[in-house]
Amino acid sequence: MERIPFESYAFGKLMLTGEYAVTHGARALALPTRYGQQLKATPLPYSEKLIWQARDADGQIWLSVTFEGKELIPSESTAEADTLIKLLKKAQELNPAFKYTGYQVETLLEFSRHWGLGSSSTLVALLAQWSQCDAFELFFSTLSGSGYDVAVSLHGKPLLFKLRKPKPEVQLLEYTMPDVDSLCFLYLGKKQSSQAELSRTASVQIDPVLIDDVDTISIELSRVNTSADFDYLLEQHEGLISRLIGLPTIKQSLFKNYPLLIKSLGAWGGDFALVRISSASDLQYFKNKGYDTIVPAREMIRH
Repeated sequence: MERIPFESYAFGKLMLTGEYAVTHGARALALPTRYGQQLKATPLPYSEKLIWQARDADGQIWLSVTFEGKELIPSESTAEADTLIKLLKKAQELNPAFKYTGYQVETLLEFSRHWGLGSSSTLVALLAQWSQCDAFELFFSTLSGSGYDVAVSLHGKPLLFKLRKPKPEVQLLEYTMPDVDSLCFLYLGKKQSSQAELSRTASVQIDPVLIDDVDTISIELSRVNTSADFDYLLEQHEGLISRLIGLPTIKQSLFKNYPLLIKSLGAWGGDFALVRISSASDLQYFKNKGYDTIVPAREMIRH
């Protein structure tokens, strides 16, 4: 593969339904965010180095490393550099024509690294596009999880995702959450490790009826058009996942007296929750509890 300039973009994600259960066969309903990650690769003439520079949403460099030769010997050994090495080498294994040396690569995250919107999955999608390899093969052979986030990163559309072998089932949707203007994403201030959280259900007896119920809710939620039905299904979903992982819902643990919808998103206990806010006093309720980052759904979700 000749060294040529490359630029691409991948979308961030939020999982609306199916957390934990998706790895046991339930469908997940997932949405793309307006924020994603950019990658630009520029050839370096007469060089076998790979210079990698990653910037965050504030434009600050959070990773700067130079790799020497095909072995990708890093100028500084960090967990992030090790992950890059693993991904790049696997991408070349999947497509031997891919050359990763002799480039300067710049990436730009459009969201905070602490927000859990897919810094890893967007990177996998971008590297798969650059190397012209299969994104799911790259993901499953290097990282853990269902891969739903990779699907969202690639397509940038709402979708239903079902984990299947050898390749996941992805159904793209035309979908908008009902009464979207009264929905907000509440940042809980604690980024969770999806890979660590998945271990919660690794050794427990899984109730297949519960998984089927989560699957049904994901499908039904993709079809409802009233906020009452939407909120009811998500509240039912919260109860099911609470049973599955043995933890109280976020409303039970943090917001017992809040009368409207509160739905955990992704790994419970961190990242974001989806909340319905109908008045200024609802908004103030969360601010009084110290939650100041509240993003309207129209600003967060790509439409």
